[in-house]
Amino acid sequence: MFSGLQGVQPLLDGVLSYFPCPTEVNSYALDQSKNEEKVTLSGTPDEPLVALAFKLEEGCYGQLTYLRIYECVIRKGDFIHNINTGKKVKIPRLVRMHSDEMEDIQKAHAGQIVAVFGVDCASGDTFTDGSIKYTMTSMNVPKPVMSLAVQPVSKDVGGQVSGLFKCAYMCACCIC
Repeated sequence: MFSGLQGVQPLLDGVLSYFPCPTEVNSYALDQSKNEEKVTLSGTPDEPLVALAFKLEEGCYGQLTYLRIYECVIRKGDFIHNINTGKKVKIPRLVRMHSDEMEDIQKAHAGQIVAVFGVDCASGDTFTDGSIKYTMTSMNVPKPVMSLAVQPVSKDVGGQVSGLFKCAYMCACCIC
């Protein structure tokens, strides 16, 4: 019997063999209290928290923010500081994503990617525990090769078109 997943396991084994562990890669932050001096992050749980919000989704439960944790341990219920806005926020729910399913977790360590609910921020915002003022450089996103614009044929249907797009987006992104 033919399986469409032939070769997937050797590919994953190759990724594990050839790509480094996240804690083996040098990551850098910019120290805002020292004129953006470049600081090497060790990736250990003993250092102050440094995390980067890199993806945002609007879902059934509000904004879902994906965080890459560079240092420390983050726990459900912790207060974290958004260095870009100066706001202090509480982590009400911490989840690990598995495809279209989410698993509630109590904590996550350096090198892990987690998602949090109820954290109002922008993509590229840096979070710390408040003891340091480090910011991460944003991920480089190349310009799109192609773009498309959709416009209503008349002003009368403009509201209907925007409602249709909102409905389609919510149906595609909702993880219920």
